[in-house]
Amino acid sequence: MKSIKMLKSDSSEKKAVVESEPLSGRQLEDMLCESIDIKIAERNEAVYKKMDYFRPSATNQCSRFWYYMFDGVTYTPSFSSQTYRIFDNGHAVHERLYSYFRDMGILVAEEVPISNDDPPIQGTADGIIDLDGHKLIELKSISTEGFQYRQLAHKPSDDHVRQANLYMHCLGLDSGFVIYENKNNQQILPIYIERDDVFLDKLFKKYRKIHKAFLDGQKPDRPYKRTSKHCARCDLADQCWSENVVEKEYESF
Repeated sequence: MKSIKMLKSDSSEKKAVVESEPLSGRQLEDMLCESIDIKIAERNEAVYKKMDYFRPSATNQCSRFWYYMFDGVTYTPSFSSQTYRIFDNGHAVHERLYSYFRDMGILVAEEVPISNDDPPIQGTADGIIDLDGHKLIELKSISTEGFQYRQLAHKPSDDHVRQANLYMHCLGLDSGFVIYENKNNQQILPIYIERDDVFLDKLFKKYRKIHKAFLDGQKPDRPYKRTSKHCARCDLADQCWSENVVEKEYESF
């Protein structure tokens, strides 16, 4: 008969074997989605940016944002994984539409670099087609709701109007198309647009004022409240609002 001491020794050497139950199909689905999101979110790494020019594709038109960009700033993008997938899908839409225009024999150029000296502007236009003369093309993929709104209004969004006008100015084109594709059913909506020189003159005055403020070392006041939608979606909002500047209402650049 073993002693109590020996029994304790034998017991301590035994290891419990725990068999894990196999994951259910739903758990595997969730795991895969989470793994994809985690991997894509790795793109949100701290980055230093310093720009010497305005970008037509930039939706942020805040004068203070551009001051930071001209001066140089480190920030961490805050795009969701779903937003990155939307961006990636947009790139795929571009390639597919280019192939259509190429097969039609009307694609003159794609991914066209543009520039302007005063005010300083650089960017890349989506392309140029030859349809009753050379015309700009700007390609956009949007949701069904956004697509239906564009159909009813029959005009591009304000951001796309600005973007297209800047490209047409830099490329010396009089007109073009902002082409929307419904990402839900691939329906296409081309909206014809003519260059608006009056609009461009006002925009250039704004850009020159912002750029001069930077050259003079005059950081613009905040044009929006901290709770505004503009600040909510700005990657520089935390840095901007951490500075001790009194908030006040004023007419933005």
